Amino acid sequence: MIRSFYVRHHKISFIDAQGKKLVFLDLSVPCNRDAIDLEYLNVELKTEHGTIKRIILCPVNGKAFICNAVVELDSGIPSPEEIYMSVDSLLRRVGCTP
Repeated sequence: MIRSFYVRHHKISFIDAQGKKLVFLDLSVPCNRDAIDLEYLNVELKTEHGTIKRIILCPVNGKAFICNAVVELDSGIPSPEEIYMSVDSLLRRVGCTP
């Protein structure tokens, strides 16, 4: 089952799949590096609601932006606003090289 919401013009999708609770987030977090192609990074970044498992870097005018993230939730379901703020804040602190 997929439930989607919008927070600050970014789509947040909660996905129940194979016993896991995942969240797919659209983001726009600038990075301090150049980019030509999409880049997929496997990560393990702990948030207060779960673990960021993957981030996707998108090239925008030659610079990298974190444009998507996948979070595996721990127990409980945060609100769309809570998960967005938690992930956005953490990724702005650690940047493109977690």
